[in-house]
Amino acid sequence: MVKIGSARSNEFGGINGGQPGDQKGGAEVSIQDWYLHPKGWIVIRAKDPAVRNKIADDMEAGCRNDHLGYGQNHRDTALVAAKPYGYDLSKVTKNVEVDCSKLVQICCLYAGIKVGDFSTGTEVATLRKTGAFDVFTDAAHCQKSDNLVRGDILVTKTKGHTVVVTSAGRNTHTAAVAEGSVSIDKARSSNSAIAGTYTTTASLNMRSGAGTGKKIIAVLSTGTKVRCYGYYTAIAGTKWYLVSVNGKTGFCSSKYLKKA
Repeated sequence: MVKIGSARSNEFGGINGGQPGDQKGGAEVSIQDWYLHPKGWIVIRAKDPAVRNKIADDMEAGCRNDHLGYGQNHRDTALVAAKPYGYDLSKVTKNVEVDCSKLVQICCLYAGIKVGDFSTGTEVATLRKTGAFDVFTDAAHCQKSDNLVRGDILVTKTKGHTVVVTSAGRNTHTAAVAEGSVSIDKARSSNSAIAGTYTTTASLNMRSGAGTGKKIIAVLSTGTKVRCYGYYTAIAGTKWYLVSVNGKTGFCSSKYLKKA
C-alpha cells in the first residue's frame, strides 16, 4: 500500500484553535494510506531522484516528530524552528504548528529547492516556476497510486490539501533508473521492514545491479551511511539492497550493511 504524509488537522479536527505540538498522539501530522481525494489530485514530481527522496525523508521526519502540530494561524512557526537545522524536521525540539502546504514547502527547502510561501491554490504554479518539477494531470498518475514514486507531491485540483508520497506504487518501486551514463537494474522485491539508514561495515562496492558481476558505480569507504527505502534483489541467498548516498543510487550487499 502506498503511503502519504501530511499535516491533517488539529486535536479538535479543525484548522485553528489547538495547542502547538501534536496533541493527538501523532495524528495531527502523520502518515496514512493513499486515497483518492474527492477534489482529485495533481502530481508534482521533482526531476532529480535525490531531491524526491529528501522531500520524502523530511516528511517522514515531520510525521514522526510530535513537536509538530496542526494550525493555520501559526503555520510559520515550524519553518522558523526548522530553518537553523537546514529545515531538518527531526531536529525541531519545541512545540510548533504547521499546515499542509507549509509542511510541503519545508520539505522542499530541506531538499535544496529554494521556494517561497504558497497555498494549495498556488502550489502547482509556484513549484513549476522553480524548474525543478514535472507536473502530471493524467489519470494514470492522479487517479490511482500504482505509478507514484517516493517523494511525489500531491495537491488537490482546487484549493484543499497537499501530501507527500513516502512509499512508491507497485509499478515504480522496481523501475530501472539511470545513474549518470549507467543503467541501474530493477529491484525485484520490497519489504518495508528493511527500510532505513545503514552504515557500511567494510569498503563496499555500489553496483548497477545485484551480484559481483555488475558494474561498480561507486566505492564506499567503511562507515559510510546509506539510505535504503525497502527495495532489494536476492541473489544466491544474499539480499542486495537498493540504496542511495550522496545523490547516487545503486545496489550494495546487505552482508556489509549495519542498520544505524
